[in-house]
Amino acid sequence: MNMVNRFTAKYSAVIRMTWIQALEYKANSLVGTFAIISGVFIEYLLWKRIFLTRGVSVINGFTFGDLMVYIFLSLVVGQLKSSWITSLEMITAIREGELNKYLIRPISFFTYHFMLFIGYNSLFYLVYFFMIAGMIIFFPGWAFPSLLNIAGFLGTLIISVYLSYSVYFVMVCFAFWFGEVRALIIAYNLANMVLSGQMVPLRFFPDSVLKILRFTPLPYLVDLPVSIATGNLPVERWWTESLHSLFWSVAMTFIGLVVYREGIQRYEGFGG
Repeated sequence: MNMVNRFTAKYSAVIRMTWIQALEYKANSLVGTFAIISGVFIEYLLWKRIFLTRGVSVINGFTFGDLMVYIFLSLVVGQLKSSWITSLEMITAIREGELNKYLIRPISFFTYHFMLFIGYNSLFYLVYFFMIAGMIIFFPGWAFPSLLNIAGFLGTLIISVYLSYSVYFVMVCFAFWFGEVRALIIAYNLANMVLSGQMVPLRFFPDSVLKILRFTPLPYLVDLPVSIATGNLPVERWWTESLHSLFWSVAMTFIGLVVYREGIQRYEGFGG
């Protein structure tokens, strides 16, 4: 129990520290909100033209309204799970020797930066909560058809955030071997926006592509929580898909810790 209390006190202090810093830069949440609104507006114009040009009311099971709700929630989830900025800071710590302070103190490099990531995004959580709540109030029936969908969305969203961070952590650890890893992070981030369902629903992809994606953690980063929120995923599949996302979370955590441990053996602490 004492160990749990020390762990909680140590890392809750990290979150409180980042809350203070986040409140000093409220413009970040405003910029993020603008990015989502502008993104939805662009998608609205694009897909409205596609529906009108093709003269249809449904595309791949999506009406125009359903598609806009999916894209809106996907952009929100995409921003909440993105930890690429934190990852760039971690890469800098490895390359410039700042990692030394984590090696000589009773603190985990993995957990510390995960708590930083949670703290930095606290304002986003609050702002996006009100955006989603407003959508539910003013556009009832467009998403979250029941309380069960809300619970399923929140549960898979938590897994998505952690899984996303774990994937980034694995890539960060390659900084122990390679001189430039930031390009890998940026390339992954761009590919992730498309292949996780953030820009286009995964059901729009060819079956050959979907078969490959099912062997990766990408479908569980955005498409799973959003599909649950919009009611596009049957309830009987929630448990199976959630177990798959948990499996990938455990697997990526294990891989990350193994790669980190191997990297520490090569780490020379230059710049420390």
